[in-house]
Parts: sequence; structure tokens; C-alpha cells
Amino acid sequence: MFPQYLYKNNSTSSFFFCSYIPLDLRHLYDGRIKFRISLRCGNKVISKKICLYLNKQTQIIYEQIRMGKSLSIDEMKRILKKEIEKSKKHSSFFSYVGVDRSKERTKQEGLETLQKEEIELKSRKKTDFDDEVEKLLKDEGITDINRKSGTFRVFRENFIKIQNLKIKWKREIINGETKAEFDLVSKIIDGEEDDLLGEIIDKKDAFARRTHLQPVIENYAPEPIEPYLVETKLIREVVDEFLDLRKGTIGEKMLDEYKVITDDFIEIIGNIPVSSLSKEHIRTYISTQIKLPPSRRKTPIYREMSIVEVMKLKGVKPQSRINVNKFLTRLTTFMNFGVSQGYIKENYILGMKIPIPKTEGRKKREPFSPEDLVKILSPKTYLDYTIDFGKTTKSRKPNVVKYQNSFYWAFLIGIFSGMRTNETAQLRIEDIIKKENVWMISIDETEGKSVKTTSSIRKVPVHPTLISLGFIDYVKIIKSKGVDRVFPELTKQRDGYSTKISQHYNEKFLPSIGVWKRQVKVLYSTRHTFINRCYKKGVDRDIIKSIVGHEPDFTMDVYGGNPFTTKQLYQGISKVSYSNIKWNRIKVDWKKLIG
Repeated sequence: MFPQYLYKNNSTSSFFFCSYIPLDLRHLYDGRIKFRISLRCGNKVISKKICLYLNKQTQIIYEQIRMGKSLSIDEMKRILKKEIEKSKKHSSFFSYVGVDRSKERTKQEGLETLQKEEIELKSRKKTDFDDEVEKLLKDEGITDINRKSGTFRVFRENFIKIQNLKIKWKREIINGETKAEFDLVSKIIDGEEDDLLGEIIDKKDAFARRTHLQPVIENYAPEPIEPYLVETKLIREVVDEFLDLRKGTIGEKMLDEYKVITDDFIEIIGNIPVSSLSKEHIRTYISTQIKLPPSRRKTPIYREMSIVEVMKLKGVKPQSRINVNKFLTRLTTFMNFGVSQGYIKENYILGMKIPIPKTEGRKKREPFSPEDLVKILSPKTYLDYTIDFGKTTKSRKPNVVKYQNSFYWAFLIGIFSGMRTNETAQLRIEDIIKKENVWMISIDETEGKSVKTTSSIRKVPVHPTLISLGFIDYVKIIKSKGVDRVFPELTKQRDGYSTKISQHYNEKFLPSIGVWKRQVKVLYSTRHTFINRCYKKGVDRDIIKSIVGHEPDFTMDVYGGNPFTTKQLYQGISKVSYSNIKWNRIKVDWKKLIG
């Protein structure tokens, strides 16, 4: 019986790779259940190996999609077809080296064969190679050959070195001493000895060009087992470099999170040379983390203790597996950085996330239901918890709270634009602009502002309901007071400008009316509410992405820019509406209130 990802069509001799799209992603592909691609291979054993590899790659792709990356079925197929070619080369190393490393007997036979080849090679005189060298040169179109010339002798010396190097490579592959099987086998199979000789053969310039390259060839030394590692550094050095490069590109909260997680990683596995990292270290990290308590650095009883000391305690309630997987996700970013810089051989965390019990699954944020919105936007309730919040104390003495304006607008802007709370809280007066007779909100990283991703930089039309509620009037009045920010009362904290607003809604407003649910229905749910409403109203999917700042689909990403006009975006956002809300009763006279 074939594995579920290996498929055979009786009408063709080729096998197919079949991937079943996870249930939670099918809505992105119009409910499509699966897709398949031809392996162009009729060998069952090889096809099975290729499919096993492709299955792992598709799981990585699906995880990336869950994290926000947009990929169509065709784009996924294109990626996987490249992986097929890599897998075929990988399979070919068995036939080239001539052994199956999983079997000790054939492995030993292969090593003995190489030893014989090496002895035979060393027993030959240098002149014994002259015929092979001359043939190689003639094959390249070189006919003026003098075997006694210095150039010929240099070429012969390097040709002999290559023969020794090929045996060395084969031995390393059989012994499992190299992780770069694709690269090494490709060099041997694809006949890239010429590259290792520094391209000494040039049909246009014959020996003159090769003589010019001789000093490089003469000093050539066999490559180390790990030629792709540029230098050996300790993990702490690479972590510091990783964090330094991210300063100013991500928020302070995220930077602190990376620092805490990488500090824990080093404390658990040690400040070892980064080139020695392996799957074993990741297993050690995971087995330790799943035993540690949640919020260890914030809990008084644990924060002064080392990890070793905490592990010795009894009765410690461990953190959730979801937390551990979150840490692994962050460390994956660090690992990718290490690989890209040549410090680390590969990302050892890929495929290492731990399974999550159904009872522990992270609850997803939900949009506010129509009933929730009626409760929240009930005129008296909404005004009491925003504009009028805390104006009088129990003693009836005036106690105007300075955050009432941001309390009022944050929720409304969220449900009518999908903007993140911090994007709203950090707005500057100059961000409210008029373009082609449409009021727009500009979201960028200028003047100390920050965005979550590159896709978050965008311009969002001001919804007509926000205009009717006086948002533009409010901005003009605030501007007349000589301030440069839409909500000047908010100050930047570790989490950005939105801390006070989020605390107010999640700790006071929403819980008081029975709407709040931990991690499920919070102020940030306004974004989910807007996106959900857009889909229900039939707004174009790509227009929604442009408005809310999601990563564009492949075509838009490749060709760049926002293809939608201001009018198209405005028409899209204007389709969003909410029934049974008395908007006129929560409207505020801004001139009277703050003018």
C-alpha cells in the first residue's frame, strides 16, 4: 500500500506527490482538499523517498501560511518542483557512491573499495596520468600540447589532486561526516572538477590564461569538511549580532522577547561554538523548557533562580506546550539568520515543534458578534466608558481623565478600518491626508512610529461612518492646538502607544458588559471583526489585504506596488456596515467638547 502522499495513476508510468491541505487552511483555497504534482519518476523506491521529503517541506510551507505568508497552489507546486530536483540528486548519491549507508556490511565494503582505489592512485607515476590529461585538454579544443612544458605539469598536478579529493568526498559521504550531501554529490555527478581547478581551461585563451591562474591552483588545499562555515563563533556572539541588526526594525517588546528567549537557549545548552549546534541540542532545549514554569522571569519566586535551580524544585507547574512552540518559532528566526550568515549549517529546529493536545490548543481570537457590538455601542454604555469615563468621582468632584478621546476613537477606527490598536494610537496629524478627494490614513515608520511588517506600510481610506462621527473635525481641532499627534495624551511605552487603551478595554470596559474573553474577545478583535465583515460584504480579497496590511499574493508581491486606486479602496471599505447601531446617539460635538 502506498503512503497517503504517494499516488500512482494507471494511465501513466510516473508517480505523483499528493498533499492534503489542512482543514484550517482550506478556506484560503476555496475549500480545495488536495493538490498533486508529477515526480516524473517511475521508480517506486526513489519516488517514495522523494515524497517523504516533499511531505516535510509542505508541512513547513503550511506553517508559513499560518503565520501570514500568502501562497497559491501554483506557487506551492513551483517550490516543490525545485525540491523534487534536489531530492533526485540526493537519491543519486547512493548509486554514485555505490553503498547503502544504512547497512553496515555494504558500508564497510564501500570503504574497502575506496581504500583500494586510493592505493592504486598513489602507486601510479605522475606521467601515468599524461594520456588522461591530454585527452581532457583535447576535449576542450586545445591541440597545441607540450607534455614537457611547465604549464602542462601544473595542470597534471591539479588533475591528480582532484582524483584524490573525489575519493575523500566519497569516504566522507559514506561515513556521514558531511551534512552537505546535495552539494558534494552535485559537484561529483555534475562533473564540476573544472570549477575546482579554477576554470583553468579557456578555449579562447588556451595556455596563456591557464598560466595566469597557476598561482591560485598551486596553493589550492583540500576543502574542510564544513567549507560553508565562514568562521567559528560562540553562540553568544552570533546572538548579539542577531539582536543588534534587529534594533530599530522591530518593536522594543519583540526585541526584549528575542533577548529573553535566546538567553534561555544559551543557558540551557551552553555558550558553545555555534558550528557545533545539532538536533541533540534542540532536543535538550525542548525537554528542559516543557518542565519550566510559565512567566519564569516575571514570577518573584523564580526570577532570581537559574534554570538548573528551578529544575531541582518539586511541584512546579510547567508552562504550556504552546509557549514552548512559540519559543521555537522565535529561535527559528535566529537559526535562519545564522544559516544566512554562514555560522550555522542548517536550521535544526525545522520539524522539531512538539505536538499540542486538543485540550491545550490555543484559542483563536474571534470577531465581535452583532450582539456584542450592540452591547458595546449602546449609546449610554459606550459614552460612559469613553468620552465620559471618570469625569466624576463618587464624591461628584470633577476628575477628567485625559485618555477619553483615544478611548472613544480606538474601537471605532478598529471596526471600520481593521487597523491595529498601536497603529491608531501612534498616528500623527500629518498622517491624515486627502488624496483624490478621499481622506486617507497613512501608516508608516516615520517619526518614531513602528509597523509590524513591511506589508503594514499602507494608506487606508477613512470610512464614511468615521467622517460622519466627526473624526476629520476632531483632527482639525487637535491640529489647531499646535500638537503633532492625533492622540497627544498617549505616551510611548514598551508595547508602543496603545498600552493605556488596551488596558482600559480589556480590564474595564469589555469585562464589565460580559463581552470580554481571555485571548479570544479583546480590543484587538476589532481587526478580526472588520476583516470578517469585509468578506461577508463581498469585498475583493486583495483589496482587504491592501487595507489591513496583510502580505500580498504572489503576483502583487513580485510586481510591486499597490495596484488599487484610492477610489477602489474607498469603495471597498465603504461596503462595511453594522446593523442595529444608533450611530447618531454616540456622535460627539467635538467643537463643544474640545474646541
